[in-house]
Amino acid sequence: MNVKRLALILFLAFPFLSHAQFPTLSNDAEISIITVGPGAYLYDCFGHNAFRVKDPALNMDRAYNYGTYDFSEGGFYWKFSRGIASYKLSAYDYDRFEANYINERRWIKEQVLNLTQEQKQAIFDALETNHLPQNQFYRYDPFFDNCATKIRDIVKDALADDLIFSDSHITEYATIRDLVDENAFNHPWIDMGIDFALGTILDQEATNEIRMYLPDYVFAGFDNATIKTNGNTVPAIKETSVIYDNNYYEQRIEVLSPTIIFTILAVAIVIFTFRDYSQKKRARFMDFTIMFVTGLLGLVIALLWFATYHSTTVNNLNVLWAFAPNLVIAFYVVKKNPPKWVRSYVRFLFILLLAMSFVWVFRLQVYNTALLPIMAMLGIRYVFLWNRGLATKL
Repeated sequence: MNVKRLALILFLAFPFLSHAQFPTLSNDAEISIITVGPGAYLYDCFGHNAFRVKDPALNMDRAYNYGTYDFSEGGFYWKFSRGIASYKLSAYDYDRFEANYINERRWIKEQVLNLTQEQKQAIFDALETNHLPQNQFYRYDPFFDNCATKIRDIVKDALADDLIFSDSHITEYATIRDLVDENAFNHPWIDMGIDFALGTILDQEATNEIRMYLPDYVFAGFDNATIKTNGNTVPAIKETSVIYDNNYYEQRIEVLSPTIIFTILAVAIVIFTFRDYSQKKRARFMDFTIMFVTGLLGLVIALLWFATYHSTTVNNLNVLWAFAPNLVIAFYVVKKNPPKWVRSYVRFLFILLLAMSFVWVFRLQVYNTALLPIMAMLGIRYVFLWNRGLATKL
């Protein structure tokens, strides 16, 4: 046979050959969505999802977990900060998966999907295909491609138009950022960091499917979904069970919030400002610190915006108060008699703060409430600087 013709035949047959390598599920097989509650740490506070495939005839009870990382690669934190961390699909004994989360005291719920035999096989084949060495890694995105969205997408792709999501359980408008706040209530500093680092994309409306970047909403989304089977429409979930119940990490914990710290800091700087005003002085090194810190934070925003691959760090309007050029201006404002143009620059910074207020009011980007005392403090200091502090020879 002609070599080229043989190669073509093998190429065309490859999808069928690859399909044949996966076991055929029995009629007793079940595929479930497992939802795990929040845990103690930052990376746990939004919960977790996985698939469970159970088939007694094949002696199979396996968890398919899209939330694992191969730490042997090294440089996890550097890769994660740049938006290039690759997570992987791991498949292993379900009992081990379950025991791990019970040991961490995190609740576990199981939803058995209401599937035909053909639909079960389609999802199983998709999972096995993704678990092949060449397919098991994917670039992780906390909001648009994570362990929760994979559950949604695998079932959607396997069932196509037979899966129908309903938003009947959604009773209140929310943005993606609102949902972060809702889930990070015990981590106020992390919540503030997320609000600082991520841009306007988080302020879009969170539809039913967008909400499924969170495990709780995967659970709710499938609980209210339907599936077409043999011409009939049936609930997507035929059975729900609580495997382990514990709400320890969902109880509010008293934490020293950034709002308290920033309010104390702002009050101190405002007191110094009124002292400077009454005594016709200027705390030059305080002005240097304000400019340098806000400039440094602005540089962080710029690097996240332009030097990473994150989908959510672009168009970040925190630049209206954390302004990178302040890094340079800090070395002018610390001088006893800075150039006259520095007054105009400070006036421009005040205008940016006014713009920030309008951005917040019209919800173009919603800022963390901990910034309110910082905004007030910066506004008062900037007014002092252009009105008197930089106008007087000190």
